[in-house]
Amino acid sequence: MPTAPSLLECQRRFMAALYAPDAAGPVAAIAGNGLEPAARLRIYRHSSEAIHAGALRTTYPAVLALVGEAFFEQCVRDYRRGRPSRAGNLQGFGQHFVEYLATLSETHTLPYLPDVARLEWLRQETALAADAEALSANALAHTSPVIEGIPQIALHPSVRLLASAHAVLTIWRYAMQPGDGRLQLPYTGENVVSWREAGEVAMAALDAASFACIEMLACGHTLENANAAARAADPAFDLAACLASFAVRGLLVAHPSGLRVTESRTCP
Repeated sequence: MPTAPSLLECQRRFMAALYAPDAAGPVAAIAGNGLEPAARLRIYRHSSEAIHAGALRTTYPAVLALVGEAFFEQCVRDYRRGRPSRAGNLQGFGQHFVEYLATLSETHTLPYLPDVARLEWLRQETALAADAEALSANALAHTSPVIEGIPQIALHPSVRLLASAHAVLTIWRYAMQPGDGRLQLPYTGENVVSWREAGEVAMAALDAASFACIEMLACGHTLENANAAARAADPAFDLAACLASFAVRGLLVAHPSGLRVTESRTCP
């Protein structure tokens, strides 16, 4: 008489069947109650696929718009088999979707696609980041104008940065709201900052000097170092004006407390 599988073995076989259509699953342990056990298992599998597809659609709407429904659905199926969800919270399910897209030969005709996906993942991180009291423009105006005398500041926890060789923000906006004409892309890439404002994710493209400054602050460097990096990109860079523009948008916090931002590249 065969030994009945343990609960753990049934659970493992059930999970395997959710991700692999050709896996039989623990059908012998599933009560039919008027429906074939294999059919019940297919219902669970299809439900799981739909839930995961919905999570990726929510996180990557621009990618979906750029590649189309059919290709995106195939990507979802392949991705979930290679990267099964390990948590009940699906907000982290698409974390490695960028890496997956970069491996596909079909996407090589869209060289900007991985960076569009990176931008969308950073948008999710921005939306879910912790909050902190922002340093107001008025408070910043009353600090010492001397760089060495300005207290160390940091970026709001919701701020994320992406330096792309492609016009990634322009492409993202077009994918979300296509115009009547063809998209005219600039010849240069875009440096993008995203942040949370009034409960929504806001984004803007920064000039090279401003991006260098904010990137240094993101990595915990001093204002002196941030100013030096920005002036290397543009000798006419105005640190006070740049900080004021960040403060107006609530991007600066008064007390760093070790706050850092997740970026697309290694901190300088």
